[in-house]
Amino acid sequence: MTRIATRLLTWLALAIAFVVFVFPLYYLVVTSLKTHAELFQAVPTLFPRQPTLASYSSLLFDQGFAQLLLNSIVVGISATALALVIAFAICYPITRLPVRPRMRSFVLNWALSLRFLPPIAVVIPYFLIVRTIGLYNQIPALVIVYTIFNLPLSIWMLKGFLEQIPAEVEEAALVDGGTRFQAFRLVLLPLASTGILAAGIIVFAFDWAEFLFAFILTATPDSMTFPVGVQGLVTQFEIIWNDMAAGGVIAILIPLVLMLFARRYVIAGLTFGVIREK
Repeated sequence: MTRIATRLLTWLALAIAFVVFVFPLYYLVVTSLKTHAELFQAVPTLFPRQPTLASYSSLLFDQGFAQLLLNSIVVGISATALALVIAFAICYPITRLPVRPRMRSFVLNWALSLRFLPPIAVVIPYFLIVRTIGLYNQIPALVIVYTIFNLPLSIWMLKGFLEQIPAEVEEAALVDGGTRFQAFRLVLLPLASTGILAAGIIVFAFDWAEFLFAFILTATPDSMTFPVGVQGLVTQFEIIWNDMAAGGVIAILIPLVLMLFARRYVIAGLTFGVIREK
């Protein structure tokens, strides 16, 4: 009886957790598919009676959110690629070359110090710097700021991946007559590709969801990102619930689809080098 009761309680807890976490997402999708008449009726419905994609069409094309979506994609990909390139350039010497432990600790602690302060504490100085150098309301400003804030995560993730690749594989390539660059390009990069992809997807998710810097450092749709545009649907006179729900679905869908397609690499990258003891 005790085992049965435990199993029932476990299933009950899982069912409650499923409802708590999944139902808001389900209702978000349902709301985005409802008509205005059905949305504002007295008794809310859990299923759209006449499903329509009018909210998505209105959001992306009539209100110009397609440009904001493109901005978010460009900023996310650019900042992610730049962060990974800089992180790899930092991690390679401290993990593959004979570097003093004190220097290695200094570099890693310096990377962590970039995230000691919350974004709200540095957004005003960043705004002043960006405006002074003439990058206000421009996409490169977001790329630079996102790169700085996600560089520590990139460094620490790539450091863990590179440390698990034996140095002997590169030494074997050098013994066979290859140069250091050839060993790096032909041996190390293919072995580290899983970890690089995993780090890239996670960093991109952080870039995609960032709101504060994009809200402060942009002013027009030419450089505004998608989350900032969705926030603008809350106006002084009304809240456009259908369009907000459609925007929420789109904002969730892109990183979710990316994660689903690359989940095998993300899981392999996050568990890369794990030591299993019997």
